[in-house]
Amino acid sequence: MNGRINLIPLLLIFLLTTVLCCNVTAGETAQTKVAVINMQKVIRKSIAGQKAMENLDKKLTKLQEEIRVKQDEINAFKEEIEKKGPLMNEVARAEKEREYKKAFRDLQDKKEDAQFEMRQAETKSMEPLLHELEKVVGGIGKEGGYTLILDKNMPGIYFIDSDVDITEEVITAYDNKVKSNKE
Repeated sequence: MNGRINLIPLLLIFLLTTVLCCNVTAGETAQTKVAVINMQKVIRKSIAGQKAMENLDKKLTKLQEEIRVKQDEINAFKEEIEKKGPLMNEVARAEKEREYKKAFRDLQDKKEDAQFEMRQAETKSMEPLLHELEKVVGGIGKEGGYTLILDKNMPGIYFIDSDVDITEEVITAYDNKVKSNKE
């Protein structure tokens, strides 16, 4: 019984410490202000983002047209081989088939080059835009007293209350910054 009496004050001290720690943690949590943005939407809807996407679309259309022309040439060449192939001697037909295979490989290389070129163009056009957006989001974060601003589409985010979504605010602030830089 005497051993239990000595444990009671220790338990009370432990409980009191736990309650105080929980209160401090709860108080700190109340000061935390979190927001989210949809960065893809900001890029799609902002003036600078739309311009960058428009330039990328023009480049993509040009590359697709070049590839389509090359594809049409190869298809016409293949049809010619299929039509005239039976009339050709073995050596001539083998030469035409070799030319066709080479043209086909060249087309595949052209497609890969176009994909690489588009990735490079996207990086080149989006990098300065994202750098500017980082500044805008940082400014909004400081002015709004936010502790943390996350991208809405990040892995691991499963629920977001619409009240913490500041995407539209970021778009407006970014457009205003772009307009003021032009003036």
